[in-house]
Amino acid sequence: MKSHLLHIMPTYSHSRLSAFESCPLKYRYAYVDKVVLEKRPETIEAFMGKRVHETLCKLYSDRMLSKLDTIDDLLEYYDETWGKRWNDDVTIVRKEFTAENYHETGGRCIADYYGHYSPFDEGRTLGLEQMISINIGGYKLIGYVDRLTSLGEGRYEIHDYKTSRSLPTQSYFDQDRQLALYQIGVGNMWKDAGQVDLVWHYLIHDREMRSNRTPDSLEVLKTSVVSLIHDIEDAEKEYEFPARECELCKWCEYRSICPTCKHIEATDALPVNQFMDDDGVRLVNEYVKLFDERKEFTDRYEASMEMLKEAIVAYTKREGLEVIRGSDRKLRVKIETKPKFPGKGDEEREALELLLKSAGAWPDVSTLDTFALARALKSKKLNEALLKNLEPFIKTEEAHRFSLSSLRNENDQ
Repeated sequence: MKSHLLHIMPTYSHSRLSAFESCPLKYRYAYVDKVVLEKRPETIEAFMGKRVHETLCKLYSDRMLSKLDTIDDLLEYYDETWGKRWNDDVTIVRKEFTAENYHETGGRCIADYYGHYSPFDEGRTLGLEQMISINIGGYKLIGYVDRLTSLGEGRYEIHDYKTSRSLPTQSYFDQDRQLALYQIGVGNMWKDAGQVDLVWHYLIHDREMRSNRTPDSLEVLKTSVVSLIHDIEDAEKEYEFPARECELCKWCEYRSICPTCKHIEATDALPVNQFMDDDGVRLVNEYVKLFDERKEFTDRYEASMEMLKEAIVAYTKREGLEVIRGSDRKLRVKIETKPKFPGKGDEEREALELLLKSAGAWPDVSTLDTFALARALKSKKLNEALLKNLEPFIKTEEAHRFSLSSLRNENDQ
């Protein structure tokens, strides 16, 4: 199947890179096999976001030609485009909300933004839905900026509009790859770009979030992007694109053909009688039944065995025995007292590690392998001073070993 791949240098994008990161199989469907699926209905969230974006685009497009729209102008335009583009296929997943709820929310986003930034005279708009060309390590990437602004003297701003209900923390923006890639592109396209600010407008929250990247951080980003592209190229050469299950699978457009999702997708809509007759459902239910029965048996077995071992240890101690016999086998019980040291996560662990390091004993116990430390203690490899300092950390525990063997008939010659 490898022969059908075209050996042409592709153009990458943030979304293309993200597709491979989230699921290599999704990447294969979208960018290698170029699978064409039946168009899925647009969600109300996406519909609202597009209408808000279009309205803000009109605002700045008109402003570039010295026209300042009023808030009434913008809301009228928003209402018109909403009405023209609305169709019955737009889906509302959250049934507790109506289309009017979303329509009003979009209008509020526009009104809040207008009140926050009017009269929109900070800097000059260079582009709306501006295509940005990005060159990294011989690879070409492209992206589209919602709004690119010049503040003069080599200062630029990259603006991105969001109508998401969730507002990430600052660390999210400081690690965001998409706008940082656009910053590299701005530097490629405008050589005077000395300072580039990344700006996100979370419109539902009426919040502006900002971040910027140092030259060093951009170099790190370039290295990581080239490494990721190399991983993609390797996957394409071998035609190996494993599915990677995650929360995003719920919204993946390839669920109907993905081997990890298609049976779930196919059976979700079945009526109960057909669902229970499905071969896959029936086989999994039978597996679950046997699995649960085995687990229940194992749990009972382990609990019974633990109680029996406790009784055997108590019996051997009481009778002073090491070996006890049954009908045709004998059981040897070895009882030992072993040192026990603080484990990972225990409060005393750090103090123990510092003690061993200061005593120069750390290499002898590697990365504080407590089993190795116990062996060193037993073999008396540690000096007396260190042994004395270790005493507060040493606790003891009783260990039991059981071994069954055949009981030879003493009368057999």
